[in-house]
Amino acid sequence: MSVPLYRNAYALMLNTLVNSVFGLLYWIVAARTFSAEEVGRGNALVSMMLLVSTLTQLNFGQALIRFLPRAGTASRRLVGSAYGVCTGLAMIGAGGVAAFCHFAMKPTDALYMSLPFALWFVLSTVIWSVFNIQDSTLTGLRAAIWVPLENGLYGLLKLGLLIVVTRTSIADGVFTSWTLPVFALLVPVNLLIFRRILPRHADETKADQKPPSRQGLARYMAGDYAGQVFNQLGSTFLPVLVVAQLGTAQGAYFLPAQTAVVAMNLLSLAITSSLVVEAVTIESQARRYAVAVVRRIGVTVLPAASLIALAAPWLLELFGSEYRANATSLLQLLMLSTFPRVIVSLYMTMARLQSRTAPLAILQLVQSASVIGGTVLLSSSLGLNAVGWSVLITEIVLAVVVTPRVIRWLAPGFGRRFRPRKDVLRESA
Repeated sequence: MSVPLYRNAYALMLNTLVNSVFGLLYWIVAARTFSAEEVGRGNALVSMMLLVSTLTQLNFGQALIRFLPRAGTASRRLVGSAYGVCTGLAMIGAGGVAAFCHFAMKPTDALYMSLPFALWFVLSTVIWSVFNIQDSTLTGLRAAIWVPLENGLYGLLKLGLLIVVTRTSIADGVFTSWTLPVFALLVPVNLLIFRRILPRHADETKADQKPPSRQGLARYMAGDYAGQVFNQLGSTFLPVLVVAQLGTAQGAYFLPAQTAVVAMNLLSLAITSSLVVEAVTIESQARRYAVAVVRRIGVTVLPAASLIALAAPWLLELFGSEYRANATSLLQLLMLSTFPRVIVSLYMTMARLQSRTAPLAILQLVQSASVIGGTVLLSSSLGLNAVGWSVLITEIVLAVVVTPRVIRWLAPGFGRRFRPRKDVLRESA
């Protein structure tokens, strides 16, 4: 814990674990208390909110992780810009989606929104964007230790509220219980950031600050955002696509597998995000840090994915026998895709450290197009398993393509000379 690289990585990994556990409990309770149709609609609405929020953040979160560590006295301006831009765009984007679902859909359609709910959807999307930017800000400020605490409180509140709404006649109880707790956490977390952590960070880094120029920030975000758009089309959009192609019940059965694969991806992202922060802080040790991170992935992410794949039938039984019957193969296929996905994630991390975001956009375009196209083409014959096969095949192909670049980046680091040592890693303490 004295090594910032590991301390922040463990904090973000703990955050993933906390989110996954509470997410699992949340959807188990939802599956046991709501019909499959209500769960499918709730999941689709939440996914639509997440999609709009992510797309309107311009991937500012990754930019904060990349540039905040050495922003110095420009840190407050950088964070303020992220908040302002993301909330404004979230309001516009969510407003457009809500208007479409209200005016262009019939009241009998699965994704129709009444006017009051449409307003709630817009407000929830805006607040969710701020909620996400907070986590990236804390990570970029090397204060990731606060992230699992914040999200743990959110998970408790969300689960408790779900239990409450099951005893009421509130419409769209799944979406309401998912979004309402976020409002309670905004003020305390932002007071912590702007009054304590941000001023201290600016003071500690001003002597060796290297804030990004507007042109450099815009260039980095342009490529990274394009990649993020494509990535979201291949991930967050999938629940909406499943509902549209196969119906709301299949959308509910897709939910546990989706939760598990998102957890695995976030676990990898937690480790690589810490790598980005520390490698930017001490650039000369980037390769050592990368090798250390690869080893952590090998003893955490991959064994976890294997365990979930083996235990898939029993895990899905927690949701109900119909979930086990319909989603076991899907969950196993998605866990297998984690292995090639790790290689792809390392390539993406390398590109971000080198500020080469254009290749990320191309890679994620191919990724999302393959997953969406494969799901559409195969769903009539494979049903829900079409998603699993599309993801697995796509990740294997991409891993084969980028592996040579990753090996050239890491190869010297696996020799004795470049073996990570605790004394070297503690240089950033």
